[in-house]
Amino acid sequence: MNAVHRISGLWRSWRDGLDGTSWLGLTGLLAGAVVMGLLTVMVGGVAVDKPVLMAVLPLMLLTAFLFIYSREAFLLVVVLLRAGTNPVFEETRLAAIGGLGGLLNALIIVLAGLIIARDPKRVPRLAWGVWLPFVLVQAAGLLYSPDPVQAVRLYLGQLSVVALFLVSFYLVMDEADLNKLLKLVTWSSVPVAVVTLIYIGLGKTAGSVDAFEAASNRYGGPFPHANILAFYLVLSVGVIFYRWKSGLAGRGPLVTATVVLYLLLLVGLLFATKTRSAWISVLFIFVLYGLLRERRYLIYLVIGGLCAMAIPEVRERVAGLAEGNQVVQYAKLNSFAWRKLLWTDALSWMSKARYVFGYGAESFIFHSQTFFSMAGGRSWGAHSAVVQMFFEYGALGVAAFGWVYLSTARMLRPLLRVRPLLALIALALLVANFLVSTSDNMLSYLIYNWYFWLTMGAICALSCRIAGAADKRKRLPWGIRPSKYRPREAAGPRSSMFPVTQPMTLMERAP
Repeated sequence: MNAVHRISGLWRSWRDGLDGTSWLGLTGLLAGAVVMGLLTVMVGGVAVDKPVLMAVLPLMLLTAFLFIYSREAFLLVVVLLRAGTNPVFEETRLAAIGGLGGLLNALIIVLAGLIIARDPKRVPRLAWGVWLPFVLVQAAGLLYSPDPVQAVRLYLGQLSVVALFLVSFYLVMDEADLNKLLKLVTWSSVPVAVVTLIYIGLGKTAGSVDAFEAASNRYGGPFPHANILAFYLVLSVGVIFYRWKSGLAGRGPLVTATVVLYLLLLVGLLFATKTRSAWISVLFIFVLYGLLRERRYLIYLVIGGLCAMAIPEVRERVAGLAEGNQVVQYAKLNSFAWRKLLWTDALSWMSKARYVFGYGAESFIFHSQTFFSMAGGRSWGAHSAVVQMFFEYGALGVAAFGWVYLSTARMLRPLLRVRPLLALIALALLVANFLVSTSDNMLSYLIYNWYFWLTMGAICALSCRIAGAADKRKRLPWGIRPSKYRPREAAGPRSSMFPVTQPMTLMERAP
């Protein structure tokens, strides 16, 4: 019996960090130091080609110590800095293991498991149900993938997205928690904006992935592709706009001026990406807000649109959709016509016997040189999450992908009556994300997906708490089950990352 208590005590100590277990924590730190020493020797052999690997070793050591000391502080720092420091992660990328980014993905999955293990009932069944079909379909696709190594690596990345969505239900118990997390997402955009401005000043375009990006002067900031920066900025604009209009960002002329100027800066950076689908997404959010909340924003949009069309680059980008609709060569084919050709070739090449289960994970890129008439000797992504899911996982994959969005929207529905502004912005972001997914490689944009689904999970968590509290206050009609969500007072001692970490205390003091 004593042995059982000892084992359970050690598990709680590892799960919770250094709280009251300094000797165990010291042992972990010493073990981490030994591991880092071994890594230093191993990395030294490849540091000639990638000297940044030696520079990030102290960062890795600090990360390991922080993970051991405080799970919540580790997550806070990752969310705050991951987007802005992406160039460092890109420089440490190794073909076999994915570099520092792959290690961080694994830590996020472990972290989420440790945090949720403290009180699993805080995560409602509906939250698990959002991603379970999608994760299972993808796991099945690994079994018959033509490129299993790459498929497993990307699958782990997708699991880290799911982990952040689920852990947000543990972190957000009320509106104060939601505001703190949204504030964290807001502050994470600051280093992204700074890096993007520096890159624009240096003339560094997002050409590391696609040479066509450099040719068209599209800027991606810290990300390897302009589209990733564009969609990240759409999310940031939506979050900041909600915090401003709800009063959570503060009130007064100084706060208003700061928020408006920062929003204009982000919108300006969004134009620099030249991502038309992202422009439409922001336009969709503001049009919806103008129609349902403040009509004067429709006038602002008209004036802003006229000013934007006065910029030659924007005007050329919009007018480009009317040209190049005939299939000749890629240089004369606009992006949408090129996408339609890619999708047509892929779906025509598919065997009807594969319509249910598809060709397996990562099979689209693997077979693209075979079926795409304009492949040009290189592999291509699907440029549509829906087409990719159908090609790789069949009809089951498309159904699982659609279920993620439908079930998320269903979880947001209780907010429509009690928090209409939050529900409006959240649903607008969700719909915009889905629409963009139909014409872009959204499943490959890992960092953007981290922030987007962490935000969606946090809002869904608040919606679940509100719905659970409402179910307790009223008698439900016959045939409707009471909510499974536990109210705040029933959740036991509060265990949230925000009140206990010094970095968040500093964040709360900022406007």
